[in-house]
Amino acid sequence: MKDERKCVWMKMKQEVQQRNGQPLLLRSLGPQDAQQALAVCRKTAGETLNLLRYEDEWTMTLEQEAAYLKKTEDDPKSLMLGAFLGDTLVGIGSFLPSAPVDRARHRAELGICILKAYWGRGIGTAIMQTIVDEVKKTAVEQLELEVVGTNERAIALYERFGFVEFGRHPRKLKYRDGTYADMVLMMLDLRAKA
Repeated sequence: MKDERKCVWMKMKQEVQQRNGQPLLLRSLGPQDAQQALAVCRKTAGETLNLLRYEDEWTMTLEQEAAYLKKTEDDPKSLMLGAFLGDTLVGIGSFLPSAPVDRARHRAELGICILKAYWGRGIGTAIMQTIVDEVKKTAVEQLELEVVGTNERAIALYERFGFVEFGRHPRKLKYRDGTYADMVLMMLDLRAKA
């Protein structure tokens, strides 16, 4: 018998409004979205220093991305969420298990990226709200993320959703120009949340 939670995520689809009133479609990503997902990941990596990789470090092939999205789509403990304006993917959010072991089963990691041309429209808020709502349907007790310490916009967004800082990883990133960035470790405790 299929896990009912899997069916929810495979069919996850809702429409919300951006701050400018235009509709935004939020839906689960699958293998059919591999080309657009790769393009968004590569482009966002080239638009900001707030992500782990540079644009030229996105070396995943289309086939590998499709397989990854299929695996995530079939995993009842994961969600890859796409934000679409019309047919165009403009942002991605996800939650994935922290580790595939029993002792970490209660934790999941959150990630988000949005094309810079679409910042400030409420897309990040919509993605975050959907991910938090969906993760609450699982046995996950703690949602975690890492964010570059100078990324004040993202930190403010996460704090609005109840994330708190629980540590820092000094100089976790070293940029090609020789400068460093600390990563702020944040978590959302879901145990007391209804």
